[in-house]
Amino acid sequence: MKCQYCNGKLAIHDLWCVNCGKRTDVISKDLSAISSLKLSWAKYKSVKGKNLPVGILSVLIGILPIYFLLWAFNFTTPDLPVWQVLMIRNIAWLLIIPMTLVQFTQICKRDDYILSVKDYLAAFNTYFKYILFILVSVVYYLVIHFICQGDPILNLVWLVLVVYWITVILPCPILMERFKINVFKAIRLSYKDAGDIRWNLFLMIILLFSLNFIATVLFIIGLAITLPFSWFAIRDYVDKLIDYEVFQYVEKV
Repeated sequence: MKCQYCNGKLAIHDLWCVNCGKRTDVISKDLSAISSLKLSWAKYKSVKGKNLPVGILSVLIGILPIYFLLWAFNFTTPDLPVWQVLMIRNIAWLLIIPMTLVQFTQICKRDDYILSVKDYLAAFNTYFKYILFILVSVVYYLVIHFICQGDPILNLVWLVLVVYWITVILPCPILMERFKINVFKAIRLSYKDAGDIRWNLFLMIILLFSLNFIATVLFIIGLAITLPFSWFAIRDYVDKLIDYEVFQYVEKV
């Protein structure tokens, strides 16, 4: 493979030309978020019915409580001080959101696209690991909330920081499982190594969010299909990034 700008020789996984420093088309083609999602869906769609039980269970215990709490926080706590509502809300997220993340433990143990209820329940032995994962995000959110509140421009900064943080942590559950590292090392690895493909990760987030949002609006049971697909899609994409050596972890001796 040769560079389209200087005709220099490239390794198959080179993101940048070592000769002229220009970016290769690996990021836009081989590491395309859209292409990865299409590939994952092509493998998932034939077995999506087998994931319905675990999808329904995950919706019941991990998604519906979030919707209920969003309603409760918006309509039933008008007399509480804002800081109390904020703390209660984040504690609730801390306890509930890990229920939709623990399945990455089991998904990373297999190469197929089927997750059983038994597998899903067995993954709850990592529940506290993912509580720590969400705790880091909650602390980050609270810090930027108090720093950026009270000014329209800072509110925009807050939004940018939230979106950026989501792109940083998206690969982390897979990195934690693949490299057997803790949440802090995973976040550091993602922040340090994913700069070149950050926009691809952002696009992956937008596409998966849109898919699950549409499934919710049209008929919430659709989440029982789209939610498990999202897990497998994230696994596939991060695994590809690892294969292309975007993420490299070496344990320090």
